Amino acid sequence: MRFRRGSTNTGRGSQPYEADVLAGVVLAQCENSTKAYKLTKDDMLPYISVVPTGNGKLIIRQAEGGALVHP
Repeated sequence: MRFRRGSTNTGRGSQPYEADVLAGVVLAQCENSTKAYKLTKDDMLPYISVVPTGNGKLIIRQAEGGALVHP
């Protein structure tokens, strides 16, 4: 895994959101951004799913009654 500016990942041994995922949180990465930053699935944590567009996924989830959480 490469270190990237702004990354919060501290390495393969660190799984910072694993407990959240086990509790049902879905972590999704925008495929458009992935391509723009020349990232591959190997650059991401194993439980991150890739969606075609991040904004599109947010719109669909909110229409289904989901909540958008900002840090």
